Amino acid sequence: MSRKFPDRWLDYTKFGNKVEGTPFIALKVPLNKDFFTDKKIERFTPEDVIKEIPNLGLMIDLTFTARYYNPVEFECEDVQHKKIYTKGHEVPARSLVNQFIHIVDDFLAKDKNKDKLIGVHCTHGLNRTGYFVCAYMILAQGQSPRVAIKLFNKARSHAMERANYLNSLLRFIPLSYNGGHNKQSDSDRQNIHRDRLNRDRQNIRIEKHRSRSDYRSRSRSRDDRQQFNNRYNCDRSDRSDNWRRYEYRNYDHNNKDDIPRRTNSMRVNCFGYSDSKSWENNDCRYSRSRNREATSSTWSGNGNKDN
Repeated sequence: MSRKFPDRWLDYTKFGNKVEGTPFIALKVPLNKDFFTDKKIERFTPEDVIKEIPNLGLMIDLTFTARYYNPVEFECEDVQHKKIYTKGHEVPARSLVNQFIHIVDDFLAKDKNKDKLIGVHCTHGLNRTGYFVCAYMILAQGQSPRVAIKLFNKARSHAMERANYLNSLLRFIPLSYNGGHNKQSDSDRQNIHRDRLNRDRQNIRIEKHRSRSDYRSRSRSRDDRQQFNNRYNCDRSDRSDNWRRYEYRNYDHNNKDDIPRRTNSMRVNCFGYSDSKSWENNDCRYSRSRNREATSSTWSGNGNKDN
């Protein structure tokens, strides 16, 4: 009985061409012989890989399982095999990328492997494979992200599909691989610390601004509030209604001729006038519209009441 093929495995070509400027060749995962009991399906086993790619020196497996084939089939033919367990659909961790670069650099460091090819495969030989190959081209070789992606797609004859992989590659900085170690100079650490402090201060300012309960305090800038305080000779910092404090005499709200006179108990003139003549020449329409219910009441700011 034949085993079930990986999802969409038959939709992709077996392998592509060598990626320009690199020793990599991308391929989909080869399968054991028991997958191919149906003779109508073209086989692609580790044995077929070795026959069709004769100069292969290293195979890097990125699948998250070991059920597809036995690595011994490569090692018996003098082809090194390395396994990096990588989950599909998720952007690989930077530690896995560093591990991949370290494996490749160690392999190419030997003179006998200079002209050897490095096979890289995931399930389809496309997204995870493309991510690691492009990451090596960017981080270790200094290639720009867009050029690296373009070269890989051209060699594989399939375009990378996953947007999260592509977005992650575009954020890589060329030649930023440091051997997997966090090598930072003193100036770099100071810059990082300064940026972190500035970011924290900004967050604190934002939180303070959001925590104010008075809408007017949020809507007015500091200069506006100070200008208001200077003009009306009052202070709003206590969040009370003292800054609105003005007094009314007994008068008819419907009669514009009955205008209130300024009294000593009045703390703030709502129109900003400081002399009684200017006050008496205004009909105080703003005050009447805001205090319809205060027809016969006075404000007891200083404990005085005019009859």
